[in-house]
Amino acid sequence: MLDRLRRRREGANVPTHSVEFGERIKKLRLAQNLTLKQLEAKARVSATHLSEIERGLTSPTVGAVARIARALGEEPAALVCERSGPRFVIARRDQRRTLIANHTALHMLGSPLDGAEMSLVEIELAPDAPAFDPGAGGEEFLLVVAGAIELRLGDAIHELSEGDAIHYDAGQARAMRARVPARVLWVARPAITL
Repeated sequence: MLDRLRRRREGANVPTHSVEFGERIKKLRLAQNLTLKQLEAKARVSATHLSEIERGLTSPTVGAVARIARALGEEPAALVCERSGPRFVIARRDQRRTLIANHTALHMLGSPLDGAEMSLVEIELAPDAPAFDPGAGGEEFLLVVAGAIELRLGDAIHELSEGDAIHYDAGQARAMRARVPARVLWVARPAITL
């Protein structure tokens, strides 16, 4: 503690990466409307230490980084490393990646950004296609753009028609089937790859 105060008085420069790291944490904390005390409770890291980290005055242990990241809903690497890739991706219609299997077409509506946390996919379902099971985990949002589908979530079946939307925890068994030709906009978090 005395060394830190002495460095502050002497005007010692804090390494830039520490300041940037702290700024990323503060930005994420403020975006979630969390006070230092609220983040302290979630991350089990003292508010005083969090404040020092955010101001670049100290560096946290690896364990503290992991707890802070979990408390903010981030991967630890997202806190430590600045994204180096582009901040946007344009998805041209003729350049989309598409996977077709069992009368179901998945069209990626964008290339993932570096460190992307979600994917946007257009699904085309034929009425005779086997039920589509997108896999497990995360969080999903569906919007029926055209047609109608049946979505099984656990033991319940939900009928959705054009314009209907549903947002759900994707950690449960699920599958969708088209009653008529259907197009569905699918937002998945974490990001998926085709």
